[in-house]
Amino acid sequence: MNIPTDLVLAMRMQGLPNSQIIQALQRDSYTSQQIADAMAQADIKYNVEPVPSGNSDGGYDEPQYPQNYGQQSSGEGGGEMPIAMESLQALVEAVIEEKWQDLIKNVSRIVDWKEKTDMRLAAIEQQIANLKDSFDKLHSSILEKIGDYDKTMVSVGTDLRAMEKVFSKILPGFMENVSELSRVTEDLKGLKKTK
Repeated sequence: MNIPTDLVLAMRMQGLPNSQIIQALQRDSYTSQQIADAMAQADIKYNVEPVPSGNSDGGYDEPQYPQNYGQQSSGEGGGEMPIAMESLQALVEAVIEEKWQDLIKNVSRIVDWKEKTDMRLAAIEQQIANLKDSFDKLHSSILEKIGDYDKTMVSVGTDLRAMEKVFSKILPGFMENVSELSRVTEDLKGLKKTK
């Protein structure tokens, strides 16, 4: 894990406030944890071993720090805030911003999923409605066919009863005629034999 402590120190030497340092490091793809660690280490290095500036004769002058390094005007009442508080505040804001962006991405994914689910649900509801219409049409058609079949069967039943009545009236006479015909046939056979 690369901690950009030297970058933080260099930017502080240029007089950049912590908020700009954090933004610059975020643009360089450092995580909030790396930035927080770098800011903390820069504070420790500043308090323990100040960075000297070199002069032209190879020696070192007094350390050079930005004039506003280590304090910031609060803007309210003219009080001053230590650099650690400024760093902490900027870091907290950066972490909150990072988490907020993550939340927005997650919420966007949930909204996309909800929209897709709503579309699929609407399609399923439409298919169910189409199936219900088809079933209703099939049911009506079957009932119509059963009704037609019932009418046909009633008609056939009526015809069979009518034929039964006709046969009941005709059959006794027909049977008499058959019996008479049998007798005549027997008589004719008897006459043929006698000849």
